[in-house]
Amino acid sequence: MTTNIKIFQTAFLFFLITSALGQNYQAMHGSSYGGSISVYNNPASIVHVPYAWDITPVAIQAKQSTNAFVINNASLLSPFGRAVVTPVTGTSERFFMANQDLRLLNARVRLTDVSAFAIGASVRSYQSIKTSKYNWQDTITSVTHFMDANTNNTPIKAEMRATAFAEIFGTYSRTIMESDNGILNAGVTVKVSRGLGGAYLSGNDLSYITGLVNGRKTYSVNGGSMSYGYSSNFDEFDKAGTAAEKRKQFLKKTWSALAFNIGVEYIIPSNNDEGGYYDYEVKLGASLLDIGSNKYQYGANSMSAVLSTSNVSDSLLDATFRDVSNFNDLPDSISSVSGSSSGLSGGFFSIYQPARLVLNADKKIANNFYVNAELTLPLTSLAGDSKLYVKEINLAALTARYETKGLGFYLPATVNSRMQFWLGGAVRIGPLLLGVHNWSNLFAKNKMQNGGAYFALTFRPVNKKNKTDDNNYGTERGSKEKGKKGKSYGCPPVR
Repeated sequence: MTTNIKIFQTAFLFFLITSALGQNYQAMHGSSYGGSISVYNNPASIVHVPYAWDITPVAIQAKQSTNAFVINNASLLSPFGRAVVTPVTGTSERFFMANQDLRLLNARVRLTDVSAFAIGASVRSYQSIKTSKYNWQDTITSVTHFMDANTNNTPIKAEMRATAFAEIFGTYSRTIMESDNGILNAGVTVKVSRGLGGAYLSGNDLSYITGLVNGRKTYSVNGGSMSYGYSSNFDEFDKAGTAAEKRKQFLKKTWSALAFNIGVEYIIPSNNDEGGYYDYEVKLGASLLDIGSNKYQYGANSMSAVLSTSNVSDSLLDATFRDVSNFNDLPDSISSVSGSSSGLSGGFFSIYQPARLVLNADKKIANNFYVNAELTLPLTSLAGDSKLYVKEINLAALTARYETKGLGFYLPATVNSRMQFWLGGAVRIGPLLLGVHNWSNLFAKNKMQNGGAYFALTFRPVNKKNKTDDNNYGTERGSKEKGKKGKSYGCPPVR
């Protein structure tokens, strides 16, 4: 058991280190300078932008939240070589949530004065683990010890979900209504995704009873069920062949799917005529994101089991699983202690993407100061417990920002779906955006398990300022605008 714990700790540490140095570029939500990456928060947001085009060749982000363990001796400003993952002791429900994304070659272009188009590619992944209440202590080294510490916490439940997928997308957005009172934009994103890997585990209602054998307290399982599955392309790494051949077979055993984003944005223009067409008092947005799922084929060792066999004691469980040295040994071990079991190899399972409704309000305070408020409402749980899905971490955010064409400072305060409060920050200097979800990741050496970071490079046109008119520069709407707004508003000044 001790060896397994060390393996568990090492795996989680590796995952978090590689992620943190990497969906939510929170500081830029609502900003006119978000460029092509703003399309992920609302497809309608790419129309009312004071640039003819922008390109984001690379952007990377990672976020994680947990109460199950602590990463000690590590921060974003210190080396990870001495980092140690320590499980949190005590009795509580445990959870772990994380997401990561890599955006590649994202671009936005203004098609006409009232329409825009964006394209790009990304690789995304989500992980989540949650359990019922259980007690964990550093002294637990066996199944017997665990059962002894949790006699008052049965039945025990646990679930794990993980999905990774690559996608390419196209977004079209246009103005559908414009008047002196406001501008209404709408957009839709169509995504073609490819499931790169998926896995799940469901353990339900594990219960056991106490007994006495030769004066020693014993425990016997008297109920529970479990199932787990993973995508079959991971089996390719156990087969003979070169690394290139294995990668080819890994990608060959993946399946495509469609997903959608839709959004609307209503803009109340500024009363200050000198502000330009793209200046506004309030911007309101609503979007439905990640409507879709990814498909995976069950791997060879996937299975389901019902723990209905009598006389399955703690000592039998210890003896059965003590010698499990690799994943391939697990099905036979589970079958030997379960009442019934069945393999799932060859079938298919789907994991729903983190569908959600995002409501956003962006208010100009004065000059270059803005405040953005956002609420994220998860929708995937509406599908019911019979479906597999992952959730977005976000719940609510309030972001104060100061930004000009070449510089931006951002202070997002967030409450995530696990009611953790984070104060983050970001800075934009020219094309470079750097941000952290939680300032503690920079300065504390025991907070890396909660938070994350993001980075993006976004290039825009280099505009030549007209020295005689501060309201005009190279990427304004054309001279053929229709309607009162086109006549009343020019372009935003270069600041």
